[in-house]
Amino acid sequence: MKILMVTMSMNIGGAETHILELCRELIALGHKVTLASNGGVYADMAVSFGVEHVKLPLHTKKPTAVMKSYLGLKELITKGEFDIVHAHARIPAFICGLLHDRITFTGGRKFRFVTTSHLNFSTNPLLRKISRWGERVMAVSEDIVDYMVEEYGYRRDKIHVTINGIDTDKFSPDTSAEAIIRKHGLDPVNRRIVYMSRLDTDRADPAFRLVNIAPRLAEKYPYTNLVIVGGGNELERIRALADEANGKIGRSYVTVTGGVSNTNEYCAAADIFVGVSRSALEAMAGEKPVIVAGNQGSIGIFDESKVDVGVNTNFCCRGCPVADEESLFRDISTLLDSPEDTLREMGKFNRRLILDRYTSRRMAEDYLRMYERTLSSPVPFNLRKGDPDIVLSGYYGFGNLGDESLLDIITDSVAETIPGVKLAALTKNPKKEEGRTGLACISRFNVLSVSRNLNRAKMLISGGGSLLQDATSKRSLSYYAGIMKFAEQSGAKVCVLANGIGPINYESNKALACHVVSGADYVSVRDADSKAELVTLGVDGDKINVTADPAFLIKPCGEAALSKALSGLGICGDYFAVSVRPLKGGRKGAYQLTDDDKKVAQEVFTLCKEISAKHGLIPLLIPMQEEQDLEICTLICEKLTAVGVKNSIYKPENASEMIGILKEAQFIVGMRLHSIIFASSAGTPVIGMSYDPKVKSMMRQLGQEYFVDLTGGQLDFAVELINDADLVLADRDKIAAELAQRAEEMKLLCREDLAKIKELLASAE
Repeated sequence: MKILMVTMSMNIGGAETHILELCRELIALGHKVTLASNGGVYADMAVSFGVEHVKLPLHTKKPTAVMKSYLGLKELITKGEFDIVHAHARIPAFICGLLHDRITFTGGRKFRFVTTSHLNFSTNPLLRKISRWGERVMAVSEDIVDYMVEEYGYRRDKIHVTINGIDTDKFSPDTSAEAIIRKHGLDPVNRRIVYMSRLDTDRADPAFRLVNIAPRLAEKYPYTNLVIVGGGNELERIRALADEANGKIGRSYVTVTGGVSNTNEYCAAADIFVGVSRSALEAMAGEKPVIVAGNQGSIGIFDESKVDVGVNTNFCCRGCPVADEESLFRDISTLLDSPEDTLREMGKFNRRLILDRYTSRRMAEDYLRMYERTLSSPVPFNLRKGDPDIVLSGYYGFGNLGDESLLDIITDSVAETIPGVKLAALTKNPKKEEGRTGLACISRFNVLSVSRNLNRAKMLISGGGSLLQDATSKRSLSYYAGIMKFAEQSGAKVCVLANGIGPINYESNKALACHVVSGADYVSVRDADSKAELVTLGVDGDKINVTADPAFLIKPCGEAALSKALSGLGICGDYFAVSVRPLKGGRKGAYQLTDDDKKVAQEVFTLCKEISAKHGLIPLLIPMQEEQDLEICTLICEKLTAVGVKNSIYKPENASEMIGILKEAQFIVGMRLHSIIFASSAGTPVIGMSYDPKVKSMMRQLGQEYFVDLTGGQLDFAVELINDADLVLADRDKIAAELAQRAEEMKLLCREDLAKIKELLASAE
């Protein structure tokens, strides 16, 4: 793989060390790395192990420097044929983002662009607007993931998480400290308290506090020294304070070294280490007892009880109490008073943690996975300068989690199946969806743009979802069928992908649906009832393939993201999930609950109250399309709270997270189709409320018998579903195993669809 790293400079610092270690490991794994930066001691070190370095003034916001960097990177990227361009820090990411918009290769293709978020930048509306994060982001801790989502609205499922990888050969208990002791004239007999960090205004608070308590430490522990390691804009102030402290003590107790590159030797010189982030991890690799303390917070003396908070904040302690002089003095005293055997065991535990979780090789492997996911995702391209291979049509851009997740999984799966494919999507809000998905997006209501791109495309994929139906609107079916008809007439291949068909009530719509589906090149439906509907309309049954909804391919989120989501819900104990919606949808801002909706809410309230009382389970209400579902969910929760039943509302951030949440639920009562699909993917028992025939069809396809049919107007269903819940809970493990097996079968059917799409596109070349 050919990789371009772009960063501000490569002087001494945590982020710079992270980049250096990453480059070293990538080179060792056989990849070619070019580094663009303003240079520095670490750039020279990178060159020594095979990295090509290009010097550009990326370290400053000066307009002349930004322009020089822009032109230099433009030439480098245009000629370099890099597989990945990887930016670190805000200025390089901004410049690479501009180039990502402007540089196009053959067919309008853009280069592949990713970034790393090393810390929580300060933000304001302008900075949010101009910040560029690329197709995927690597975060160095889970709290930075939250920051990216909350501050920038970045998609959580496109954020990867890694660690600060440590060279455990360089930072080891075998590293000698003799040269450091000689250089600074330290007494070899004394025990050394070493603090290491950038001494900038936003990072140097612990250094000031340590110097302030130095006289007290010297008085209580005369056979000790304090060593402050690092450079920055506060260095001279700290040196002046150290001189004052040494004057009070009457000897050279505090040593301030300035910036150094041989940080491993200074870690080796420590008997007790104070610091955060990478510095703390490096000392831990050297088997040192560590006090984790920095500007953003402190967790004090690190031990087994502090692992989770350390890992989750990348050992930066964001959100933890800040260490004051008293807590630092107390923690240092505790360690200095501890037996040597205790300190030795603490050090050994620390090194084991680094070897298990924080090696440079693991960090590089995390990045390679992100690079590979980027390369296998849809190719970014400029519609004005290139033609799409495939245009996707569906109910995209309306804020429905099920349909948005379909767009995401279809595009990701097609891109993995057909590397290099250029995809475009018809959406309600192209600008917003381009930012969310990274796809080339076309306004579904712009007739000229839609027709122009369908004329240029090789294939149209219509799906998934229930597109060919007129229960919600007569015009809805006409729209999707019209798109298919135009694509057929323009000579594009047409794929009807995993559609749910019907109900179709109007005779004119029945004829139109039959016509466009019969003219399609490949047709798959997500259930047997949909096939029967098409056959009734007059479509040849041999043409129709019964497959599965593509949502079955969505994977659950990781453990860290799940733990974060669950903790945010404030649920203590077992729970069951409820996905409920109004019986009929409505326009934005215009929908109000009908009497029938209120009846549904009352029945669901009764259901939740009884299940909570009988089984001790907490109801979790899930509005999957917040615009429509939140009001009815809120009404149910208010009723439950009024009678003292604990409950919670969960607003899903994405499908992967929701699948993770459902995996932990005892069962789900689902009204939304995709709540049932997500639950079955998670192996969680499902009870259906069929407001639409598609829900009943899906339950049958899953082989599940527990559901009520609301389509006939019978809304007294609470007692029946309470009985169903009793049966499901009594046989939960068996049902869960059956669903998990059925979900695997569905995934195989989805992959057959993908193979057919690949074959169909090849025939269009």
